[in-house]
Amino acid sequence: MRRLVIFAVITLAAVTIWISKNLHDTTPEVRHWSMSTTHLPSLKIALLSDFHFDSSQDLETLGQLKRQLINTRPDLILLAGDYLGDKRLYETTSRAQIVAALEALAYPIPAFAVLGNHDNWDDREAWLDAFAGANITLIENRVTFVRIANQAICIRGLGDYSSNAWRHTPIPIECEGRILTLTHDPFGLVAATGQLETPGFAAHTHCGQITLPWIGAPIVPTQAPSSMHCGIYTDGFSGITSGGLGTSILPFRFGPSTKPGWELITINDDPL
Repeated sequence: MRRLVIFAVITLAAVTIWISKNLHDTTPEVRHWSMSTTHLPSLKIALLSDFHFDSSQDLETLGQLKRQLINTRPDLILLAGDYLGDKRLYETTSRAQIVAALEALAYPIPAFAVLGNHDNWDDREAWLDAFAGANITLIENRVTFVRIANQAICIRGLGDYSSNAWRHTPIPIECEGRILTLTHDPFGLVAATGQLETPGFAAHTHCGQITLPWIGAPIVPTQAPSSMHCGIYTDGFSGITSGGLGTSILPFRFGPSTKPGWELITINDDPL
């Protein structure tokens, strides 16, 4: 009996230590990636997503992200959706105030955004109105142009596939290969042709949010293939799925590769 008690205590201690090591603090991690593609200029892109703001205090934490952006100096900021976490946020904060906080985060860097499933389920039209006239350009199912490093590039935004906002959006001929695609659910990047049509950027999965030994992530809410669930992948072009910053349903992240953070992508650092 005494041996059984000792074994149980040791097992409990080991499990407690393992859990504590795999739970994450809220300091965002900056994850660095490199991609090469023929037609784009050299540039650095910050990909931020899945904020899931629950309270006005959450917006105050954007100061950490602002300092990180100042230190890393990206040329372009892409916001991949899911700004809302809990509707109780609206007791103190409006959608317009959320967008204004994101504008302050991005300023003075050019920033482009799409909506996520939580934003669409909340009130898609209200979010479209909140972004209207903002310094962050919302690009839902359309293509826009931006000048980076003295070159014009196209940015195609696709609505979120998981909340039925995705629409087929052809690539304009005048983009001449100088184009990026942003969406929320990574499946939207391959829904049209079965593979990436351009370098692509997505989010939504939280890299599983909870991952377990031997099992991995029990639930990943996308139809995208497993290679697209987290981090960098290649399927015709290269793509990145961000693990995101916030949480959904359960108020924590657990396991390897699930630390809250954002992606800093260097494109053509050494162009041929």
